[in-house]
Amino acid sequence: MALVSISDAAKLVRKTRATLYRDIEKGVLTKTVLQDGDIRIDTTELARAYGPLPKEEVAVQKTVPAPKKTEAAPKKLPVRTPSDKIKMALQEERIKALERVVALEAELRRVKDQVTTELRARLTEKDQLIKTLESKILFLEFDKQTQDVPTLQATDQTYTHEPSDSGRRGWWKRVLQKNPNAHK
Repeated sequence: MALVSISDAAKLVRKTRATLYRDIEKGVLTKTVLQDGDIRIDTTELARAYGPLPKEEVAVQKTVPAPKKTEAAPKKLPVRTPSDKIKMALQEERIKALERVVALEAELRRVKDQVTTELRARLTEKDQLIKTLESKILFLEFDKQTQDVPTLQATDQTYTHEPSDSGRRGWWKRVLQKNPNAHK
C-alpha cells in the first residue's frame, strides 16, 4: 500500500507519535527509511499492527507527495521489493543488537573495574589484618617467655657465699694469692 509519515500514521491509527516510535523500538511496527533519511510507515503495517484503517482517511493519505517539478530530471527512488524490506529490517535488527552488545560490554567493563577495585581494597585490608595479628602473636609469645623465666624474689635473708672445702678456687684467686694455703 502507501507510505505515510509518522505524524500521518499517528493520525490514521489515532495514537501518539511517541506510541508509534515505542512500537517501532519494540518491533511491533516496522519503518521504512527513504534515501533522503525520512521515515515512513507502510499503511499495511499499520493495519497489521493496529487493525483495519478507516477507508476515507486511507484514500486521502494514500500517496507519497510527488517531488516538485524542476528542469533537472527528478531522482527516482528505488523500488523496494519485499526481500529488500526484509533485508533492511534484518540489518536494522543487527544494528540494534550490536548496540545492545556494546552497551552491555561497557556495563561489564564498569562492573569489572568496580569489582577489581573492591577486591584490591579487601586484599589490602587482609594484609593489614595479617600484619596486626602477627605483631600480636609475637607480643603474646614474648609475654609467655618472660613468664617462664624465674624471677628473684626479695627476702629478708642475706646469702653469703662461702668457699667450698674442695679447694677449688677461681683462676684469678690462684694468680693473685701469694700463699695458696694461707686462705684455709
